[in-house]
Amino acid sequence: MSATLVTALYDINRENDGDGRKFSEYLSWFKETLKIPTSMVIYVDPSLVDFVFDNRKHLLTKTTIIPQQLDEVPYYFLKENIDTILNSSEYKERISDPKRLECTNSLYSIIIFSKFQWVKRTIEKDHFNSDVFLWLDAGLSRLFYEVPLTNPYPSTNALGAFESNKDKAIIQTSMSYYPNLVNAKECTQEYFWDNRSWVMAGLWGGYKEPMIKFCNLIDETFQHKMIGNDIVNNEQIAMAYVYKNNPELFLAFENVATMHRDYEFIQELSR
Repeated sequence: MSATLVTALYDINRENDGDGRKFSEYLSWFKETLKIPTSMVIYVDPSLVDFVFDNRKHLLTKTTIIPQQLDEVPYYFLKENIDTILNSSEYKERISDPKRLECTNSLYSIIIFSKFQWVKRTIEKDHFNSDVFLWLDAGLSRLFYEVPLTNPYPSTNALGAFESNKDKAIIQTSMSYYPNLVNAKECTQEYFWDNRSWVMAGLWGGYKEPMIKFCNLIDETFQHKMIGNDIVNNEQIAMAYVYKNNPELFLAFENVATMHRDYEFIQELSR
């Protein structure tokens, strides 16, 4: 069996219009991510095609680069709607922690939610005749720590976990920070106003059918349950809502570490 990694990178000017993070940092992390010798489909602004090519030139048979202008990104058509919501006084008064990037920069929401449509489109094209498809954030290499980026990822042994769960989308949940949310029997749309994220969004994957179902449920949640009700929040909030309300679709790797954004799932898929 084989896997395809899906990733993307766009400059939304976070340094000046967000949290101060420089795009040069992302490029340095992206360069490391591109070392992974697994088949990879990469969505980028046309200005980054040469960058990707230069860093994957020894892996071109395992690489598909798909250039898209920012206004061609899957959810860019929602920009005006999102801007209207973010600029409304009612939204700013009700949303938890309104200074977060997703509450101030519409391009950020467009990119983080588009990852689900990029995965769906990659599955439909199936460029490398793969069994398993995983989303991998472009900058996630900074959290790989001791995992060698030059080894196939996931490992052959790790792919067995997917083979044993062909009807599941595999995600990571953080169990230590918000136990009342993690252990709740249900998740209502009131959670869309919250700022407590406990489902990780940088790495998730599975076989075609559950992944397409997952991506469709996120689309329904984002377009109709969030934006349709004048709410914008991050994709982790949407993932938690979908997971809680469709538990049969998921296999959750439960991370009990207490370090912020620790990704034990990364290590598990390398073994």
